[in-house]
Amino acid sequence: MGELRRLLAHTRLLTILGPGGAGKTRLATEFARVQGRRFADGQITVELVEVRDPELVPDAFARAAGIRLQAEDTVGTLVHRLMSSEMLLVVDNCEHLTDAAATVVARLLAACPRLLVIATSRERLNLDGEVVWRLSPLALPQTGDTFAVASATEAVRLFVDRARNVRPGFDIRPDNLPAIVAICRRLDGMPLAIELAAARASALSPAEIIERLDDRLRLLTGGPRDADARHRTLRAAIDWSYQLLDPAERTLLQRLSIFAGPVRADAVEQVCGQAPLAPADMTDGLQKLADKSMLQIEPGVDGGTRYRLLETIRDYAAGKLAATNDEARLRELHLAFYTRLAEEAYEARMHRGAMAEHRRLWDEMADVRAALDLARRDLDTEVRLLGSLKKLWWMFAPHEGLRRLFDALSVTTVKPTRRYVRALWSLQALVGQSGHQEMSLCTPQELAELARKSGEESLVVAGYLGIAYTSERMHRDLDTAREYLEKAVAELRRFGNLPDLALALASIGGVELQRGNIDAARPWVQQALDVAVEAQDDYGAVGAQYTFGWLEVLCGDTEAARRRFIAALDLVAESDALSVAQQVEGIAVTGLAADPRRAVMLFGAASRLREEVDTPIQLPWSIWLEPALAKARAVLPERIAEKAWESGRAMSPAQLLALAREAQGGARSGKTAISAGGLSKRELQVARLVGTGMTSRAIAERLFLSERTVESHLEHILTKLGFSSRAQVARWVAEHHGGANGDA
Repeated sequence: MGELRRLLAHTRLLTILGPGGAGKTRLATEFARVQGRRFADGQITVELVEVRDPELVPDAFARAAGIRLQAEDTVGTLVHRLMSSEMLLVVDNCEHLTDAAATVVARLLAACPRLLVIATSRERLNLDGEVVWRLSPLALPQTGDTFAVASATEAVRLFVDRARNVRPGFDIRPDNLPAIVAICRRLDGMPLAIELAAARASALSPAEIIERLDDRLRLLTGGPRDADARHRTLRAAIDWSYQLLDPAERTLLQRLSIFAGPVRADAVEQVCGQAPLAPADMTDGLQKLADKSMLQIEPGVDGGTRYRLLETIRDYAAGKLAATNDEARLRELHLAFYTRLAEEAYEARMHRGAMAEHRRLWDEMADVRAALDLARRDLDTEVRLLGSLKKLWWMFAPHEGLRRLFDALSVTTVKPTRRYVRALWSLQALVGQSGHQEMSLCTPQELAELARKSGEESLVVAGYLGIAYTSERMHRDLDTAREYLEKAVAELRRFGNLPDLALALASIGGVELQRGNIDAARPWVQQALDVAVEAQDDYGAVGAQYTFGWLEVLCGDTEAARRRFIAALDLVAESDALSVAQQVEGIAVTGLAADPRRAVMLFGAASRLREEVDTPIQLPWSIWLEPALAKARAVLPERIAEKAWESGRAMSPAQLLALAREAQGGARSGKTAISAGGLSKRELQVARLVGTGMTSRAIAERLFLSERTVESHLEHILTKLGFSSRAQVARWVAEHHGGANGDA
């Protein structure tokens, strides 16, 4: 509401855009009801949903204004009657009569200087001075939200409110909240879909509703009898929009349903740009679908643009595609595209960091997984794709990669081919990272021999690295580890494999640290960092900085060590749970002496992240980490240590990163903060939402406040608690209120 008021202060024509069922009519109607009294002549609503003939549009305007037009009258009569009016005019459901509605609106705005117009449509009217506001879906709960935060989100509140209409006494509880959250997320926060799902609560529990959402277009029917026909079923709402598309747009929409998630334009061109469409037409076609609210445009990683179908629209379009002969061919093209994308990323990674390529793959992971699922019909195809994703598994999904690779390779005949060797190397690397030796399918020596037989000489080094890590971590034979790491370094230099070279150099430094040769370790680790920077390899730089951090810890310079771990954390993607855990553990060690409670909180948070990827603390870092954790817990009373541990495990990602990056001693104790005047109920609400990582704008929407009011509350909070940053507020919430939530 506040945003609409702000926009209308700067335009006389505001068009609310959104797909069917997004709540455009409801928002415009409620806004007009509240704001209409500000206009001397009030407000009127022109409803076009039942109008089919463009010639009858002026008559619909006239009827809404209480003006009776005679047969010989024209739109000029309507203009003349409204010329002196000061009013708000709502024109609802323009999409099927865009040109006719735009013609009347343009005439009225030109001749009636005190008239303001709000239009609702699935595409813009395209008039001079028009301001377009896209109605976003309802705010959704995030994975890991507390009960209070999740139950206060717009989507969950709407579901519960509508469920109570058909089942008095329905309430949200810890046991049904996960199902309600899943319903809202599966339905993209779309109000109509959520309302239709909630209507099923008269006979089904939320868990039973979510089980039936795979056929949501059949399930979500039965809207109110007094609603227009488009809003009585979800299918009808989408049908309305689909019928307004031209044949080429319909074909493109059907083909887009092949994609499982948001994708870039090049993917659409390669997969969907086949006859009767063409690759060159895809950009224009995507924009047209977005203009008609059938497609979402959103930012991707590295500044790219992604195109996304809402799940309900994807299901509808998939049904249309299934009725054609295109589906099987499109799935083949989809698999071919993502196989090529993965192989290009793999080849690039053999010489440079290729971070952008791998971030893009992770950004489109839903489609990578869809391609892998299709590839399962042929083991060779599956192994080819799995092996090309080596670094993606390592960085973002080690547990998933380990499982997929083991399942495929354990039933595949050993083959001396490049594709098989790549996949086997990927598996063995993940075995070493995770410590799950029971999933190893070969020795390092066997891997090296297979690489030679396959003609992939550059992969012989994988065997050297395997021998080195097995010697270091399983047999504790540091001399052999050092010998084979040096062999690997020579081969990696020969083939120009800078990312793995950085890894091997840092590992030599790690071996020297275990021997107690700190001065000897430093130049190796510095070389590793230099190579990683040259290769633009953020992941390699993280490894080097992490090793440098431990080097500084062993030197006794905890502040220099903290800076190293923070530098590594700044390069890590939040989705890389293992790397985040490692840096957080290092930061905990550097602050242990000054604040053991904070250290235990960080250790607790890291333990939860490690559980997510099923990777315990490994050698060699366990040599120093495990005693540090034991010491931190030992210096605290058992009850306080346990509370700090659980508080850390309950932290949101935003809270954890804020606490980890905070300089030691940056926040005051809870007692001091609380005694500094105390927070009001509203200020505590704002503080808790700050603790979840929400922006001021998001908090304003959650609490129905203006953004300026939220900022004012935040200033008071900082003053009362004696803090200077949102990060300190987040830590205070985590320490003294058991995690963030939206209630006081």
